[in-house]
Amino acid sequence: MSRRRRIVLGAIGLVVLLILLVVARTLQENNWYQPRITQAEVRRQITQGLPMGSTLADTIKFLGARGWVDPKNLGVYSNRGNDSSDGFEQKDLTGKTLLASIDNAYPGFLVSGGIYMKFGFNAKGRLTRYELRDVYTGL
Repeated sequence: MSRRRRIVLGAIGLVVLLILLVVARTLQENNWYQPRITQAEVRRQITQGLPMGSTLADTIKFLGARGWVDPKNLGVYSNRGNDSSDGFEQKDLTGKTLLASIDNAYPGFLVSGGIYMKFGFNAKGRLTRYELRDVYTGL
């Protein structure tokens, strides 16, 4: 291998190494791989700030105040009863279900995740139950 070629390859290697160090330092400083919020923390906040019996409007306000969801972009629908695949809606056939999610709760490079939330309301529009689930997606 010629001397010139070794110098060029060495310079390229040095530049790549410097770029990797800067990227690693930036990711570390910004806690890129650290969870922004965990399911346990969400559950704790719901337990403390959103009592059972809260209204649908209270629940939307609670979620929006924490910046977890956009109050204008929530899914609220009447329960489907026996057509419900997970049984959540079968507990109150005349109620409603509110779906929400915290996107990018778990940032990552190849796989990232969010927290999927389901809130159940009875026929009078009062919160009777909720369910949280971690959901992960890849590229």
